[in-house]
Amino acid sequence: MKLFAISISVIALIGGMLFAAAKSNPKNAVSFSDVQTSVSTGAKYYDVRTPAEFAAGHFAPAVNLPLADIQAGTLPNIAKDTKIFVQCQSGNRSAQAARLLKSAGFTNVTDLGGISDVQRIGGKLQA
Repeated sequence: MKLFAISISVIALIGGMLFAAAKSNPKNAVSFSDVQTSVSTGAKYYDVRTPAEFAAGHFAPAVNLPLADIQAGTLPNIAKDTKIFVQCQSGNRSAQAARLLKSAGFTNVTDLGGISDVQRIGGKLQA
């Protein structure tokens, strides 16, 4: 019985640690330098906010591809297995964009979340 209780405690402890790690970086497991390196070797990084939001400040090397355009059927003209990163203001639109891209057949999509998520992994906003 003691062994069972100890086993349950260890499992709960490990589960809690895994949950805490996932919560601290919920959208991804990459650093911003990883994103930049991937883009330099062919990956794409789309900021899915509006053009006005993008112009007010964005992360290099992101390009603007508004969620509204994706919803209207404007999809990247790239191979379906190209690594794609998406990001927005808060994480809501990037999650929608990631779902739409995946449903369109893109197989390597990473949702970076919102601005604060990207800053957390090392991104610096540029005007």
